[in-house]
Amino acid sequence: MVNYPLRGDFPEALVKILLTIMEKTASGGATFEELKEAYRDTRDRDPSDRTIYRAIRRLNLVLDPLAYGETPEPGEEDEAGDSAGEEEYQTFPPLIQARRIKGKTRYSYSGDFPVSTVDANQALLMTLSLYTQQKGLLKGHFEAVIRALFCDLLDRESSGLELFGEIKDHIHVSGYGPLDPAKNLRKIREIMRAIRDCKRIRLEYLRSYDGALTLREIEPYGLISRFNNWYLVARCLLKQKNRIFMLEHIKYLEVIETGTFKWPEGFSVHDVYGNAWGVWTVDGEKPLPVETVRLRVTRGLAERFQMVSFHDSQQVKLLPGGEAEVTFRVSGAEEMVPWLMSWGASIEVLEPQWLKESLADSLRQALQKYS
Repeated sequence: MVNYPLRGDFPEALVKILLTIMEKTASGGATFEELKEAYRDTRDRDPSDRTIYRAIRRLNLVLDPLAYGETPEPGEEDEAGDSAGEEEYQTFPPLIQARRIKGKTRYSYSGDFPVSTVDANQALLMTLSLYTQQKGLLKGHFEAVIRALFCDLLDRESSGLELFGEIKDHIHVSGYGPLDPAKNLRKIREIMRAIRDCKRIRLEYLRSYDGALTLREIEPYGLISRFNNWYLVARCLLKQKNRIFMLEHIKYLEVIETGTFKWPEGFSVHDVYGNAWGVWTVDGEKPLPVETVRLRVTRGLAERFQMVSFHDSQQVKLLPGGEAEVTFRVSGAEEMVPWLMSWGASIEVLEPQWLKESLADSLRQALQKYS
């Protein structure tokens, strides 16, 4: 019987390590340092060498339980220096293999790249639709899944894995996702193709403040899904500034095959919008300062906050009596006011003080409508 390694590795870290190996396979494989960096990205701490060896072993056993009996990865021994399990040995080679190339050990994926038995469009829609039902076990996995599905949509061949390294910084999903992503699927596919090929886009956009239909030419930088809506981050050539476009307001979209551009060096939607509560308070070029928002949530509603993540930074602490203290680390917190108003008396802002005052002022203005 196969003796699985200790479950000390977090699922998010395992997924990121596997994706890193698959991404780097085409170029010779991932180095040990790249795997450590993948772990740091998800766990925000430095892993030991042994942790990475165990992660590789765990992944091989998940991919194929007959990968290798109890023969450990090189360097994976117990505290006494004994190899972890020597009573069995299977001759089936693991799918993740280590090779020495130019003096460095590189890890590559030797199996066939997975081919989905579900239509890629259906898989994408199912994943996005299920986002609203995410619970603690699923939180953190969806972004990796959605990125992988986008790669599948863009190119069903193995070359799609090479594209993953190019587009992974251009999709950001936070909070619960779109209820009906099918409406925007064609736009999403065309936008991702334009991002991949660095091509400009021509679109007709419905301006929200006056209802005018405007013609724009833009350079697409990335996509954001936030609170049931998709947004396109792009540089508007008309305004010569970065702008946010709601996909629902894009009435016509065409990729300009002859119009190319260069991505801004070092740009990542995760860096700019990763901490943002919404999208409108960010200028699209650099992140805003992050601050702590602390809320008291009444009994009953507290359970909902344990099941649904409204922001990646959400932390929930249960209080005596069934209430909860919910903490966020966000930028652009002024965009939280309409959301806070929607909860009525079930939520109290504890900090920051300016947000308490802003919420109170908005509530007074709403009350005047009914005075």
